[in-house]
Amino acid sequence: MLPFGVWLRRAGKRAANWLYPRAANCLCCGDPRNASLEDCLCDTCREKLKSWRVPPQACDRCLSPVVKGKPCAFCASPLMKPIEAVFSPYRFGGEVRQLIHALKFNACGEAAPLLSRAMADALTRREFDCIVPVPLHEKRLRQRGFNQALLLCEGLSRETGVPVMELLRRDRYRRPQSRTPLKRRGENVSRAFSCPGDAKGLRILLVDDVRTSGSTAHACAKTLLKAGAESVCLCTAAVVYRRAS
Repeated sequence: MLPFGVWLRRAGKRAANWLYPRAANCLCCGDPRNASLEDCLCDTCREKLKSWRVPPQACDRCLSPVVKGKPCAFCASPLMKPIEAVFSPYRFGGEVRQLIHALKFNACGEAAPLLSRAMADALTRREFDCIVPVPLHEKRLRQRGFNQALLLCEGLSRETGVPVMELLRRDRYRRPQSRTPLKRRGENVSRAFSCPGDAKGLRILLVDDVRTSGSTAHACAKTLLKAGAESVCLCTAAVVYRRAS
């Protein structure tokens, strides 16, 4: 028999789910579904989501697509130098893109637990001292009202038991990376971050929603290492795939 307190909490969740259903439509296709506090997808979109998993033949360090017999060009680039390894469950596109946009631009918090659970499943190692979100500038934080990377960190912390530490600060207000040409993204985040927190000796898991060019993660990782961090790995909900080289 369940303890009374556990039974009461579960009964409360069921009652809240019935009275105040969250995400009553599938976050990807918009079709009605049975309201649930645990999920935000219909059966069809849940199956489609599986097709966006990072394939097993991807680079085992950075998750980029690679050509058999050739070295990984992304790992050889300066962008990966301060990052020990990358973890991510999905390629960016389709249903994954819809979920991330629902979280990031539509303030749909129901997408965060689903994505953070998938991110936790993608971690092949967990010997981290803390989880650190990529920060937003305070002006953009006021505009958006939340930092989607912090929401993912909180979910990832619940799944792994690793604490969240907001060690980084974004000092310079710049054009969003999504609106910046790929060739200028490194310049756009150059000297944009600082580390007012104590990172000395820490093994850090840096978290963001998407890795596109890798410039933001590179700038954050460099800042953390300069502040004394022992190592920095990156975990994102998705990675953008480009042609293998």
